[in-house]
Amino acid sequence: MSINVFDWNSNGDNRTINLGSFEIDDVNWDGKVSISATAVPITGSGRSEKKHHSWKQASLSAIAEDISGNVGVALLYDTNIDPFYDVADQIDKSDLEYLEELSKSDGLCIKVTDGQLIVFEESKYESEPVVARIIRGSSNIIGEPSFKRKAKDVYKACEVSYYDTKTDKLYTGYFEAPNVGDVGHTLVLREQFNGESDDMNLDRKARARCREKNRNEWTCDATMKGDIIYFSGTNVEFEGWYRFDGVYHITNCTHNIGSGGYTTSLRTRRCLEGY
Repeated sequence: MSINVFDWNSNGDNRTINLGSFEIDDVNWDGKVSISATAVPITGSGRSEKKHHSWKQASLSAIAEDISGNVGVALLYDTNIDPFYDVADQIDKSDLEYLEELSKSDGLCIKVTDGQLIVFEESKYESEPVVARIIRGSSNIIGEPSFKRKAKDVYKACEVSYYDTKTDKLYTGYFEAPNVGDVGHTLVLREQFNGESDDMNLDRKARARCREKNRNEWTCDATMKGDIIYFSGTNVEFEGWYRFDGVYHITNCTHNIGSGGYTTSLRTRRCLEGY
């Protein structure tokens, strides 16, 4: 599936965006046909089937490789972070649900798109150049963006600890979030590990937990004149809204094509700096 535009912003501005392959989930008829489809193969068991499985002496990339095979897609492991597990137990969880849980504990994300299961660092994608500057008063904006800043569940630091009963030692990791000012408290968490060879990088885990909590402190929803330059996982810069100005990461992008024309709806959050 793809979207093609011709002479869009100027003569000769002809572009195509490949949206990938989808499997049809359901078809409805109510005077017109509507089709729902998903990038995760329905014929696979990745999202729906709860499983019990155990890996021993395995890295996250190896577990992801196994799961991508089960889902029926190729794996793109787009990060140098590769935690190692003495034992990893999947208990009553689907393959993708369990992989997402493992990945999130070390600040990684997963998505399925265009026949690939991708494991990636969100912070790496947030550091990429912006695809567009959205300037107040621009004819490309439809209405006004909706900005929001929240103070609840925003933390200035995170401390993660693990107590080893065999050695009677307490291990701790700590991360202090930059640029949060006086907002927030310290998030205190306990970790558990299944074996001595587990990857216990507690500083990295503290950073990941802090990022997870603070990622939606600043958000913005905007509707734009339709353009295939926008898609999830890229960055845009808002300019002209004073305190809300900055670089934002697109978390959800919907291309709406209908009788009313072509618009693009963006759901974004401000990129985190320093973590």
